[in-house]
Amino acid sequence: MEVPIKKVKTSLKGRKCKYSHCKHILSIYNHEDYCHVHLGLLAYDHKPKAMKAS
Repeated sequence: MEVPIKKVKTSLKGRKCKYSHCKHILSIYNHEDYCHVHLGLLAYDHKPKAMKAS
């Protein structure tokens, strides 16, 4: 009995991170537009800021 081989989804080879001035080449297994370093920064930048008490 043969076990079916599961195909892994991949992205294009040679894609670069879209973060300004970043030269990281993205992995074919990273389907995001940003590298792992800048993807984390983007998520951090979008968190709501705490309001300061007056």
